[in-house]
Amino acid sequence: MQPQVKDQKIFYGYVIVLGAWLAMFVSAGAQFSFGVFQPYLLQEFGWSRGMLSLGFTLNLIVLPLFSLFGGYLVDRIGPKWTVISGAVIGAVGMACLSQVTKIWHFIALYGVIFPVGIGLSYQIATVSTVRRWFMRKVALMVSIAMTGSGLGIMILTPVAQSIMAASNWQTGYILFGIVLAVGGVIGGLLLKKDPESAGTYPDGIAPTDEELNQRPDFMARDETWLSKDALRTRTFWLLVVIQSVFLIGVFGFLGHLITWANLDLNIAIGTAVSIFSFGLLLSSVVGRLLSGAISDWCMKRFGWTRKPILYVNMVGMAFGCFLATRVTGQASLIAVAITIGFTYGLGQSMYPVYLGDLFGVKNLPIIFGFMAVFTSLTGSTGPIIYGFSYDITGKYTTAFIINGLLCLISVYLLYLVKIPQKKVICGRASIP
Repeated sequence: MQPQVKDQKIFYGYVIVLGAWLAMFVSAGAQFSFGVFQPYLLQEFGWSRGMLSLGFTLNLIVLPLFSLFGGYLVDRIGPKWTVISGAVIGAVGMACLSQVTKIWHFIALYGVIFPVGIGLSYQIATVSTVRRWFMRKVALMVSIAMTGSGLGIMILTPVAQSIMAASNWQTGYILFGIVLAVGGVIGGLLLKKDPESAGTYPDGIAPTDEELNQRPDFMARDETWLSKDALRTRTFWLLVVIQSVFLIGVFGFLGHLITWANLDLNIAIGTAVSIFSFGLLLSSVVGRLLSGAISDWCMKRFGWTRKPILYVNMVGMAFGCFLATRVTGQASLIAVAITIGFTYGLGQSMYPVYLGDLFGVKNLPIIFGFMAVFTSLTGSTGPIIYGFSYDITGKYTTAFIINGLLCLISVYLLYLVKIPQKKVICGRASIP
């Protein structure tokens, strides 16, 4: 059924992007605040770093599981209430951290309660909604929305540091909780499920016959892939493996950059943090914007898939890993941070877009949720792999070389990715 198009001066999809951006801005800033609060908690209570990090590890396990549940809720109650409920739960968990006095308090709140909320309000609910609202500009709009996460970490992390320097860590947690609640609720209120339910088309423009017949993303839009069927395709699992290899490198670098710079390269801690914030994170924001604009232009002009951007993503990550083995000081570290950050930005916003091109957008939240569970849990091993590599060899070279080689193998795996096909048996669609 075609939507009854309403007169609109401004296409509401742009409001969707704003709401998604705001929800990810506050969610990412809160999620990755662990490193800022850690020194204050260690000094206050004398806990071990290992026990305190257990809360962060548990957080990384719980978050993708509830991201998957968030995808389920988007299909059942819509993105608005999914994001709002997540923001409130996360804000309560964050604010309650101001009252911890025992290590198990921290592990329970930061490792369980807080990531339940962030899982509902972060990428799955927001990005899958933006993906539904656009076709012609989808890569750019998803990329713009996802800059919220990078900017949230880059801006809110130093803000938290300033608050605690002026007051105390308890105040920092309370204010973070307030920011998460306000930003998440406002962002959630702006979200609507899809353009059809709002009486319009994707991009606010009816698709042409040429687009419907020639562009694979338009042809797949209304495909109804059940998650169980998508999980039975080789295409889905190839993408999971490819993104997992990519995230192992990204998370490993994120987890060890500052320590590597400060302790091994004798770079001042303030400079190391600046390299992390502006070299790595800011370049990832630029990468996301460029990849979105270029991908949409290539799709319109040449009818290409999103694969060329993902090829550059994997080759660039491999190059960054190999370049990291040659780091000797600040200048070369900055070059590696910019390379890996920019490459991270290129790829991260392409996966949900490409997933929608392949499996349609009807059940994208739950399919994207399953992908996030597998890739996040695998990618979260990156810091551990890089850490043990250093413990055994005294440097990160082995981890970088292995990761770089796996990225090159993933280039071939990406070549094997094809549009999944259904076949009909006795009137029912099934997977060959």
